[in-house]
Amino acid sequence: MKQFAVIGYPIAHSLSPVLHREIYRQLDLEASFEKIHVMQNELHSFMKENELDGFNVTIPHKQSVIPFLDELDESAQIIGAVNCVHNGIGYNTDWIGFTKAMEQNGVDLKEKNSLILGAGGAARAVAYALIQSNVNSISIMNRTKQNADTLVKWIKNNSNISVNTQTHEHSNTQTLIINCTPLGMWPNTEAIPEFEIQKDQVLVDTIYNPIETRWLELGKEKGAKVIGGLDMFITQGLASADIWFGEKISKKIKFDPLKKVLKLKLC
Repeated sequence: MKQFAVIGYPIAHSLSPVLHREIYRQLDLEASFEKIHVMQNELHSFMKENELDGFNVTIPHKQSVIPFLDELDESAQIIGAVNCVHNGIGYNTDWIGFTKAMEQNGVDLKEKNSLILGAGGAARAVAYALIQSNVNSISIMNRTKQNADTLVKWIKNNSNISVNTQTHEHSNTQTLIINCTPLGMWPNTEAIPEFEIQKDQVLVDTIYNPIETRWLELGKEKGAKVIGGLDMFITQGLASADIWFGEKISKKIKFDPLKKVLKLKLC
């Protein structure tokens, strides 16, 4: 039986085992998936003793796992973060998850004017996805200007796309807004990004707990198209499964029943 896991700290909240076990159930695969509590000072010994067939990586190890790997795929190298490991190679499937989730919801990213709220690891993965999809422009809005400037510089170094920072005071012209901050995440569900929503916008949240954040609820009330983080969570997990099994597992999965299982865990 193949053995997989997700490592991180804290890890108790992770829904990855629910996601992957449902994938294995649907396809009748002989595989197991566990969550493993690995603190920062335990990463070295975990990597030394690890005998898993593959594993996902979450906070706080997405960067710190890199020195222990033999190789990085191109996206992980450019993004500077790994969330999937197989045979000593580090991959980043977060950006794939974002791209696939947009496809799943009928959003064509090409030539969109986009705004990313936040400038951390999730923002960088989303920015990479936007670059790969040939958006027209990327604006960054972040509480700490230094972090926003760092992300802008990284985007300029990796693309020819028009990019800038944006403050709360400026009126927005973007049609695609992606929240990559923890604002609105359980248990602080009333927190929302400071942003004036317009009805012709597409609002995307990388948060999946709650399934629909207060920010998305407000967007829906104003007539915007809203997409929660659950689709992205599922599609990045399916991309990991594709890597681990060496075939397009994602093409064989019934997406809606998979999503339903996860929703039941979140309710």
